Amino acid sequence: MTGVDVDAVMNGLKGFQQDAVEHVIDRFYGGGRSTGSGRFLIADETGLGKSVIARGIIAQTIRELEHDDSVGRIDIVYICSNADLANQNLRRLNVTGETHLAMATRLTLLARESRKLATPDGEGASKKVNLVSFTPGTSFKEGGWRSGNADERALLCVIAEARLAVDADEATRWLFQGAVQSPGAFVRRVNDTRAKLGPEGADPSIVDRFRELVDRDELWPRFLDLREQVRTVGAPPPKRQQLSHDMSDLIAKLRRHLATAGVKALEPDLIILDEFQRFRALLDPDTEGGALADSLFREGDAKVLLLSATPFRAFTGESEVGDDHQRDFLTLIDFLADDPSRVAGIKNALDGHRLAMISNGDAAASALMVRDALLPYMSRSERPPLARNQDMVVDRPLDGGVPSSCEIADWAALSKLGDQLNARVDLEQWKSIPYFASFMDTYKSGSRVREALESDDAAVSQLLAETRGLSRETVSAQDEIDLGNGMLRALAADTIDRGWWKLLWMPPSMPYLEPGPVFSSIGDMTKHVVFSAWNGVPTAVAGLLSHDAARRAHAGSEKATDSTSGRLTWGVNDEGVPTQMSTLALFWPHPSLAEAWDPLRATREQGGRIDATAFTATAAPEGESREPSHAFFATAGAVPEGVDALSVPRFLDTGSTRFADYVHAAGEYMKRDPSSHHDLARLGAHAPGSVAYRALQAVASTNATQAGIWRAAWVLSLGLRSLFARPETAALLDTVGSDRLHYWSVVLDYCADGNLQAVMDEYVHQLRSERGGRLLDDDQLWDVASQVASAIRTNAATLRGHEATAERAAVPLATRFAVRYGGAGTDANEQVAARQSEVRAAFNSPFAPFVLASTSIGQEGIDFHWWSHAVVHWNLPSNPVDFEQREGRVHRFMGHAVRKNVAARHWDDVLSSESAAWDAAFEAAVNSSQSAGLGQFAPWWVYDGDARIHRRIASFTLSRDHAKYERLLDALTLYRLTLGQPRQEDMIRLMKQNGVEQDLAAGAIDLRPPPRPEVKLFGGDQDG
Repeated sequence: MTGVDVDAVMNGLKGFQQDAVEHVIDRFYGGGRSTGSGRFLIADETGLGKSVIARGIIAQTIRELEHDDSVGRIDIVYICSNADLANQNLRRLNVTGETHLAMATRLTLLARESRKLATPDGEGASKKVNLVSFTPGTSFKEGGWRSGNADERALLCVIAEARLAVDADEATRWLFQGAVQSPGAFVRRVNDTRAKLGPEGADPSIVDRFRELVDRDELWPRFLDLREQVRTVGAPPPKRQQLSHDMSDLIAKLRRHLATAGVKALEPDLIILDEFQRFRALLDPDTEGGALADSLFREGDAKVLLLSATPFRAFTGESEVGDDHQRDFLTLIDFLADDPSRVAGIKNALDGHRLAMISNGDAAASALMVRDALLPYMSRSERPPLARNQDMVVDRPLDGGVPSSCEIADWAALSKLGDQLNARVDLEQWKSIPYFASFMDTYKSGSRVREALESDDAAVSQLLAETRGLSRETVSAQDEIDLGNGMLRALAADTIDRGWWKLLWMPPSMPYLEPGPVFSSIGDMTKHVVFSAWNGVPTAVAGLLSHDAARRAHAGSEKATDSTSGRLTWGVNDEGVPTQMSTLALFWPHPSLAEAWDPLRATREQGGRIDATAFTATAAPEGESREPSHAFFATAGAVPEGVDALSVPRFLDTGSTRFADYVHAAGEYMKRDPSSHHDLARLGAHAPGSVAYRALQAVASTNATQAGIWRAAWVLSLGLRSLFARPETAALLDTVGSDRLHYWSVVLDYCADGNLQAVMDEYVHQLRSERGGRLLDDDQLWDVASQVASAIRTNAATLRGHEATAERAAVPLATRFAVRYGGAGTDANEQVAARQSEVRAAFNSPFAPFVLASTSIGQEGIDFHWWSHAVVHWNLPSNPVDFEQREGRVHRFMGHAVRKNVAARHWDDVLSSESAAWDAAFEAAVNSSQSAGLGQFAPWWVYDGDARIHRRIASFTLSRDHAKYERLLDALTLYRLTLGQPRQEDMIRLMKQNGVEQDLAAGAIDLRPPPRPEVKLFGGDQDG
């Protein structure tokens, strides 16, 4: 058996998601198979969990195939646009629980990895389940197919040397070295590849197929010729350049054949294309990448599942030359139906619907005909409004005011510079990018400036100096800088000026304690996601906002009497004796003290939120310990029963001998008689170690052990230590923290001020829900704690602008308060993808960053909703669907706005419950009358309350953007009625003339999947 608990997976889905799964499985394997194509599109509205539906389809596919004798193993292939999207979704799609199930690789490297596909999962496993992930940029790249990466070339080198029957061939390695800096480095890469392959070498089935393709195209003689040139003639510089060029051409062809051979090694049963609109060329077999993909789609009895809220250009206006909604739509239907006669039937149904809509015909009947024609190949669910004409989205404009005289003068200077360079600076660039001259490098004007300055062009140098630019000296000194743009000043006014710079984490949606002086001054807040069409905006916004926040945070650092970089270290005196045992107490998970001083329990006993100081106020006892740490470790229950305290350095693998010395000293204190200290209550209530222990204990299953909870709490707690040990954090607490003598005590006050326990409970609840919502065992607790610690430890990135001078000196801008998502590299760049994953994880935590700025790379498929319900449209999108895609990043399952509303409405239910706080809140919300009225989407996607999704349109006073926005809103209302239609704007005008917009439901095409017999479309009991 495969070990998949299909019923548990399905129970984790909401009703409409289960309907979609059952419908797809019927089309793939059930009664609908005879009229189906084996291809299906889930086009649910953005944010409704298409990847969760895919998880259910994977589970049901495994159930269908595990008893099919014709299927030897079950291969699930997941293709998405970039590595970060794969990192985000592979965990969700892994239904077996096997940590080694998912394999992110390249088709060209399958010969190195393919033996893993056939290796059984374990004893008694009858069928292997594989989840293999590819990205088009690495496996189906259109055009080029040049020299690939070093791993691919190393594998090709190993295969070539094997065919030559040599262990090492210097000429062959020179030819495949490519961009690797030194021959020695490439040799090490080749040797590593050999070691990974083992004595059996590369997969013989792939290698044999690869050789057939190579020989068919006569590439092997070409390789031997180049090798002979290197061996006999050598490679002097002129010859070397030509050889490298010729070899790059050859490697491109070899990589393509290796990828083709890799397809044959796969036995795909289900192929998932996620957000495929970003690589729609793969659906066209007449393209290079599409031909390779088509061979994958047609391999055996493979089923193809497409996921996208915007699978085609949903609306094209008259001014959008070259775009055509109907052509896009019918091309997609042609792929899904895989039968021209079926496509013709769908087009006839759409033509009949158009006629009914514009002529006041029976639009309801024609819409039903379209539904019947399309439903075999696609389905779409949409969230309902909260009430008539009321949804979860509200307008909160970001008014940039009127540009200042300095800014207008800068535009005039930039225009002159552009004219001189013959590279026009667009007005929208100036409006969008503050200090454009400092952030122009990725534009044509920036390239022309570099070329001109390299040739000492005095005119360009003079014109550049007349523009506004950043000063390296001013930034390095952390001096105040004008933000250079009215829209950015407006954003700063709503974030930094409201005190966000004082925060190390977000205020909780459900605080247990009354906030202290820092957090009470902030008020309601949510992280902001900024989207712009201009590549320079994310760098400018992230860099300038972070500079301003850091400048304010360091304002009080001169008060410090010690080095901010030396706090919370494991310091020892000259005799090697630990000197900061209170630091260890701060981060030591103490089960008995954590239990005794639980803020949530105290709040429930009080019947409402309590003051943090009053909660932990205790009279100074007689004969208390001189140091709180002495009393802390002498208090019984510092470690779970049966656990050796000295094991901590081993299982944490810290590699720090000083940390081990501290743990040993704590063990000695545990042998002493119990004592007391007035700070014990504060440590039990607010110390990161106590907070971490309680947060993980609240989500632990009965299979979890006390030792497992404790060990995971250490991982989480030391992650928090890395936060408080940063010099910039110490500087911030010097500025806004309490006046206590010891830093560890200042940290305690800040944790109480910011309700760290409530914050961590909320965050861990989100991480648990991402794993299906079930309580966690020891391994899962460790995984969650590691994920929290990793998000906290995300490094600040340094972005760069340049001075507007002839020297173009780099201006480094450290970014933590605000960050850029997406770099200048491509999706296929592993370093860019890794950074994107780190940034996403940090933004989806309660910790910094608080503002994320991105271009379209972050617009589709990525989750940013855990702590954000505000989207800033720095530039208006050209299409109404882009509004939905952008706002769909934060309008998602259990998003920040929904949690705020649930917490506000059901706080009394939490107080009267004994369950974990968020379990109690959502259980009450599920059973509320409001949820009954909103059906399957409440309280998970929509829930009434003060919190809404903030649509923030950034613009200047009297800007043309205001009128453009109104036109987009009109199109947003009506574009759903023009599905699959040509000349959509004409159709909308005709519908308006005939009053169709007064009754949108009459002609709306309902593509919701058929409900299971026992489930109503709206209302009634909900699953999951």
